[in-house]
Amino acid sequence: MIRTVLMVMTLMACGGRTPSPEPHDDHGEHDDQDERVVTLTDEAVASARLVVSTAESNTLGTEVALPARITLDPRKEAIVSAWIGGQVDTIAVRPGEDVRARQELARVQSPDLGVAVAAFRTAKARDDAADARLERLRRLEADGVSSRAQVLEAEADHAEAEGALEAAEERLRIMGVPMDVGDPHAGEHFPSRVPVRSPIAGTVLEADATVGQRVEPGEALFRVGNLDEVWLMLDVYERDLALVREGQTVRFSVPAYPEQPFVGEVAQVGDWIEPDARTVEVRVVVANPDHRLKPNMFATADLSVQTRSAAQGVVLPADAVQRVDGVDAVFIEQGPGRFVLRPVSVDARSSDRVQLASGVTLGERVVTQGAFALKSELEKGELGEGHAH
Repeated sequence: MIRTVLMVMTLMACGGRTPSPEPHDDHGEHDDQDERVVTLTDEAVASARLVVSTAESNTLGTEVALPARITLDPRKEAIVSAWIGGQVDTIAVRPGEDVRARQELARVQSPDLGVAVAAFRTAKARDDAADARLERLRRLEADGVSSRAQVLEAEADHAEAEGALEAAEERLRIMGVPMDVGDPHAGEHFPSRVPVRSPIAGTVLEADATVGQRVEPGEALFRVGNLDEVWLMLDVYERDLALVREGQTVRFSVPAYPEQPFVGEVAQVGDWIEPDARTVEVRVVVANPDHRLKPNMFATADLSVQTRSAAQGVVLPADAVQRVDGVDAVFIEQGPGRFVLRPVSVDARSSDRVQLASGVTLGERVVTQGAFALKSELEKGELGEGHAH
């Protein structure tokens, strides 16, 4: 008895504590040491789909693989709409056909065109009359017959008539109707069909028009694009932004032609970070003389990274390094089901791998897949809800 009391007093004097049974369940258990440890059962390890790999020396390499997509230069793409409501009367082109700038793609029959022509002629007649009246009053003022007030009033009427005429002319110009449209005095009738023209040269990518279709003003009927040059758009993570620069060579492939490499050059690095995904849009200009690259194609791009260090070091998948309490860390396997959190220092990153400067020794067993699950288990345990210490 005296011996037992002495042992307890000795432990208390050394700052120790009496060990207590550790709780267990079918998921994991607490580890009662000072380091931050997650201890799991075999079933929990299998459920978390953990992958543990031996730390080896390697280099990050000189390329970073990124997902990408093909788009068109918005200056070389056009959505062609009907400028006036009516009914599609004729369609002159099909998807895939090349067209010239101002080439007619379709015609829309519209009674509104006659109204626009009548408005133009009315405005022109009023402008001619206002102009003649103004000239007459100016001559009379010079002869002392009319007053200055009459001339000023005539000038105001003339200015108003000119404004109405310009508006009527612009409306006809938008519709593609010439100003010398048929003269009703000569027995000529108003045109009832408005041409729908392409504003740019390119290829008809889409045609949503159907003969007999009723369309509203501004309704899209065709999409035309110039495919001679396309853009490759990359979404680069904020952490990789320092790896990208204008003029950088980018090689990429598309699923349609997996064996054919394509090459472009970084033309612009975006100035806006997408707040949710934390990515920056990077634009790569790519020559496309054979039109094999199509808008909205997906691609896999490889950025040539010239600034990457070729020094050897421990290289791990990016998911192996977790941010815990503001510090980069990995989980080291110390035994079956036992994983210790280890702070590390990251030397360099790519989109999918990291190279460590310190924290992991060659040959140590590191969790390379499922580290996030261990981090969650650790945080739950420290809140008193899980099975970690």
